[in-house]
Amino acid sequence: MKWIMIMAVMAGLSGAAGAAEFSDLQRLGPAGVAGLEARVVEVPAVNKWAVGYALDGMLNIREGRIILNTPDGRLFRLELDPALARRYDGRTVQVEGKAMQADDLDVLKVETIAPYTPPVKPEQAVHDPMQRPAALVSDSDAELTVNNVRWLYTRKPRPGVFDWAAATVKPALIRDIYLIKQPFPPEQLAAHSLLLMTFEKGGLTDAAGNESFGLVLSVEAYLKQGQAYNPVTGMGNAFNIVWVLATWEDYSSRSVLLNNNRLIPYKLKNFSMPQKTWLAREAVRQAAVNRAGEFYNTVTNNCTNNLIILMNRALPEVRRIPMWEVPYSVYNIEATMPVLVPPYLQSKGLLGPELPVINAASLYAPLP
Repeated sequence: MKWIMIMAVMAGLSGAAGAAEFSDLQRLGPAGVAGLEARVVEVPAVNKWAVGYALDGMLNIREGRIILNTPDGRLFRLELDPALARRYDGRTVQVEGKAMQADDLDVLKVETIAPYTPPVKPEQAVHDPMQRPAALVSDSDAELTVNNVRWLYTRKPRPGVFDWAAATVKPALIRDIYLIKQPFPPEQLAAHSLLLMTFEKGGLTDAAGNESFGLVLSVEAYLKQGQAYNPVTGMGNAFNIVWVLATWEDYSSRSVLLNNNRLIPYKLKNFSMPQKTWLAREAVRQAAVNRAGEFYNTVTNNCTNNLIILMNRALPEVRRIPMWEVPYSVYNIEATMPVLVPPYLQSKGLLGPELPVINAASLYAPLP
């Protein structure tokens, strides 16, 4: 059981984006990893409420339902003792709690609640400039338009310089979908997972009509300037979360040319064209969900398990990957740890074989 807990923590090394993603782990060395083991085994078991939240808003009781209305217009139903809720009815409160998972955020199980106290000095958070939350502009049967897609308008990326575009996605023109693994030392434990959706001509364009080969979805810890990612602190509410959309040209070239990483693709298998079309649409929709106040979690809300959750939404119930090894008690590590997910999905008939690695020599070669 102890080694499972260690792996669970290492899965969270996928969360941050950029060249220093895994620098903390690389500095640990064998002795540090052994020390990390001792700390990890003290982590209590998770429950079915997997996604942490901290929110401010107005609490109202409506027809027996306890509702939190946030300043940005979101509505959450609170699971809270009714007697306690009546004390705050009609008042602005601060709530900490958990939702079920990243695609099921309507209900929050409240852990703490208190009257809202305005901060003495409101925080002006400045995040990593290569991360922006996507924003859905329009959504029709034929196409979706989404803002804040990281594009690349030069042959090679420049460090610290990013192009952002409004992209139009036509799900019906989906070609293939790949799970991409991006390994980091120590590679037996650490990697980042991302989803790549490739399109036929005209499937992914910007406002000027420029085309891209594919759209990447990368779920990451949303780091503020001055924050450093750490897998142990990622078990708590240390980092917010962001679902980044980028073109394949941008993501792959930054990873390979700037960060000297390699990418290992696997093609999704036994997904019908309607399922792939639906998955492409849902990936964009979920990327654009307002996740303000939502926390990244090393095990239950990371780069990898959220991709599995998306895949599950496109599959019939009998083919879905269980997210819990023991229902609502032990999380399924094979559905959340990047190095274990590919063979696990292959065993379920959902992923093809490992494809040729993408590195500096093969960066511009077409994907199989």
